[in-house]
Amino acid sequence: MKHTTQLLCLAIALALVPLAGAWADIIHLRTGRVEGMIVKRTATELVVETTAGKVTLNPADVVRIERRSSPLELYREMASKVGAKDAEGHFRLGLWCLDQRLFGEANREFRATIALDPNHKVARERLGYVQRDGKWLTRDEAKRADGFVRHNDKWVTQEQRSNAKHRRALASWRKRLRRVVSARPTTEQAVARRWAAALGEEPDEVAHAALRSLLREMTDDARKSRRDPTSGARLAMVRLIAAQGGAEAIALLRRTAVADGQESVRTVAVEALAGRKNIDDTAYFVRLLRQFSGARYRVRGDKKSRATARRVLRHAAVALGRLGDARAVPALANALIVRFHIAEDKEDVPPMTIGFSSSNLVGGTMLSDGLGGQFVTPIAEGSNFGLGGSEAERKVESGFYFNEAAYYALRTLTGKDLDQDKRAWLAWWYRNRHELVP
Repeated sequence: MKHTTQLLCLAIALALVPLAGAWADIIHLRTGRVEGMIVKRTATELVVETTAGKVTLNPADVVRIERRSSPLELYREMASKVGAKDAEGHFRLGLWCLDQRLFGEANREFRATIALDPNHKVARERLGYVQRDGKWLTRDEAKRADGFVRHNDKWVTQEQRSNAKHRRALASWRKRLRRVVSARPTTEQAVARRWAAALGEEPDEVAHAALRSLLREMTDDARKSRRDPTSGARLAMVRLIAAQGGAEAIALLRRTAVADGQESVRTVAVEALAGRKNIDDTAYFVRLLRQFSGARYRVRGDKKSRATARRVLRHAAVALGRLGDARAVPALANALIVRFHIAEDKEDVPPMTIGFSSSNLVGGTMLSDGLGGQFVTPIAEGSNFGLGGSEAERKVESGFYFNEAAYYALRTLTGKDLDQDKRAWLAWWYRNRHELVP
């Protein structure tokens, strides 16, 4: 009874599973039936492969077995009846094989078709052929004809393969150069010796590109960090890049002259540019002065962008002073004083002034808050006039910016000192520019 119950449960479970296919054997049992392919048959067991897995049956429970031909068996039967020179017969048989998911057999029939009829269009297309200039080409042949190449099992353009190889080589070089930076000691001379050993006597362009890429990354990292452990490495890198020459090296030197947080690194970059005596370098820093004193930063900028503008204006002015090109005088004069529009912030506290002039105040002082209000605060010995300490003080951003670097650059380039008077500097320039500029 127990055995019969198990067979009944098995039959019900298999009935709920999708059929193995129209070609499956049907094993009729006393309590139901099982559909699948018989893979093993002995006197004591019958193993059937179903969509749910292998099922072992007791031959004693089998009433009868209904055998059906599989698609592969049907294919072999039909293939034996197709004429050896019947191209259309092979083609139709190939389509039938596709319907039955016999893909290998389908391709065999399509190949037989084009062997008999080389211009059979559909059979060719089923096999992946494309027609070019009256010739049938395989997919690979067509890709090669179109200029594609194989790379990592994919068809790509020559440029894509070259770029992929370049990126891989660049990553390898960056990894090697990173090890040079992280090693000790970190002085410029020690790093320079390690650079020379790593790059070799004649480094290729990929090594140079890795060096430039790494310098950009290190410059940005150092500016964001409170500590700067890589300044010696960056000094050595700037000197190496200056020796490279080329447009990319020059562009990076210009960027470093403004972006690097260490004055020593910026100085080396500017000195390398100054040795070129190229007006394009002057034009680059002049553009920075105009850009960062423009309305985008003066009027529409936020606190962070204004801080960036002040830093760039200061560093660009220093660079122009060291380049020694007097043609930068008008731009420096215009960037001498910049007034930023700062929207009112409710949290900003107006600066207070302290006065001791009133004789009526004893043991106290008068404070003015910048809005006309005044109040008296006591002064105790050792106090800071009743104000909070440095941690409690709020820094109120000023909209007025005097570019001291531009002032010193103007004095250096002209040999004059016209103070902070922009108009005086410009008037002097227009009177004397012919003597300064050849």
